[in-house]
Amino acid sequence: MQKSLDFGPESDDLMRIKITLVLMSAIFMFYWVAVLISYIPWPMSVTILSFGDLTELLGIISFLGSVLFLVEARKVLPRWYLAVPLCISLFILIIVNFWIIFSGRELLSDHIGIAETLVMLFMALLSPFSALVFLSMDGHPDSMNAYLAVSSLVSVLSMIFLFFTLSGLSHALSRGGPTFDAVVAFQAFYWLFVMPVIGICFLLSAITYRNHGNVLNPVTAGSTQN
Repeated sequence: MQKSLDFGPESDDLMRIKITLVLMSAIFMFYWVAVLISYIPWPMSVTILSFGDLTELLGIISFLGSVLFLVEARKVLPRWYLAVPLCISLFILIIVNFWIIFSGRELLSDHIGIAETLVMLFMALLSPFSALVFLSMDGHPDSMNAYLAVSSLVSVLSMIFLFFTLSGLSHALSRGGPTFDAVVAFQAFYWLFVMPVIGICFLLSAITYRNHGNVLNPVTAGSTQN
């Protein structure tokens, strides 16, 4: 007879993973948040946030969420390590974006250099790395399969937009210094329509994640045969 530990449908481990999924969605909604800040009257402390500042803030939130997810997922998910690339990419994105802010440049208007190109590169990579996160939860429960399928499709789109973005920058470089105008159409569409799909998947996965069939048992606990 096989026995396993049952933490209940709303265990502490379960709730912590739900919270981390919500936190990880933050960076994917940054363009919607930027639009919201632009069109709704807010206190001065909010409205003075630049595009780069907002990206940095939401990136830090998502990074902390990814770190906490790794901490919790190691206890309950055999393939927790698939979430490592997202965590690393978020960390690099934070560092590079801080470099841009510290230098006094603005991503959406100034000349695009190495740092700005890296920001757009890692923004694009967030989609396929998010698909790996959903893959780590694949079958825990079966509803995660839908988020894996959607994130995989979005990942393909992100790579297509990244190709056109790099092509646009290369073409602009041949005519002089590239600016954001060379890739504004590709990046605006990706940030406004493609990335939020991943963010919504994270939010919905936080809602639908359940302890179906005792999937939230510690991976090190194993099972006992009698």
